[in-house]
Amino acid sequence: MTLQGFRLPLFTRVFLLSLLILFILNTHAQTVAESMALFDDGKTKEAVAQLTKLAQDGDPEAQNLLGVLYDNGQGVVQDYPTARAWFEKAAARGHASAQYHLGFLFEAGRGIPHSDKQALHWYGLAAANSDPNAQYRLALMNLNGFGIKPNPAEARKWFALAAAQGDPKSQRQLGSLYAKGLGVVQNKILAYMWIDIARGLGDQSAIRAIHDLTETMASEAIDKGQNLAKQCIAKGYQGCDALTR
Repeated sequence: MTLQGFRLPLFTRVFLLSLLILFILNTHAQTVAESMALFDDGKTKEAVAQLTKLAQDGDPEAQNLLGVLYDNGQGVVQDYPTARAWFEKAAARGHASAQYHLGFLFEAGRGIPHSDKQALHWYGLAAANSDPNAQYRLALMNLNGFGIKPNPAEARKWFALAAAQGDPKSQRQLGSLYAKGLGVVQNKILAYMWIDIARGLGDQSAIRAIHDLTETMASEAIDKGQNLAKQCIAKGYQGCDALTR
């Protein structure tokens, strides 16, 4: 029996191709995870080498991780230009965390001239890609007028998006906006809710903030704020601002 001219059915060929693609993707993803596992095992040199190979092959997650290592001097000699180069490669592929890190380099002026304009640009891209750290920094820049006209309403928008992802700093800041009526109608019950949630997640600044807020609230309002915090947590921080309606 000869196999010359033999062709597998189309369905079978498509199925086998799909399995091959899944195998390649899973193996690739596991390799990045394995690289980080090497760090946990104290095999720093091997981990860096493996991540570098993946990054050179175009893996944005590996590129971002390498950027973080060079930015912090973890397992490698601290090198901001190299960190920036890897962040730029990953950011060009739409990697949200890399876009955030680029924004932070520009905002902090770490190995690069300080530029609020560039920071806003990269934070904006990362925030639109749902990175909570970028949403927080973008909100702060809008709130304080860094590189942009102060805009509490825009700040509130980004704090709210990050708060809904469980970021305690953004939850505290959102609560502060509600307490002061900045960029939003003043609502001390919602303010208490968000700050109390942030306190529960370990935000140290929220401890002082909740203390100062309670001194301006009636006990009944505080009770409502505490109950709303419980409801908001149960809802996974989603749609919590509508709980008082």
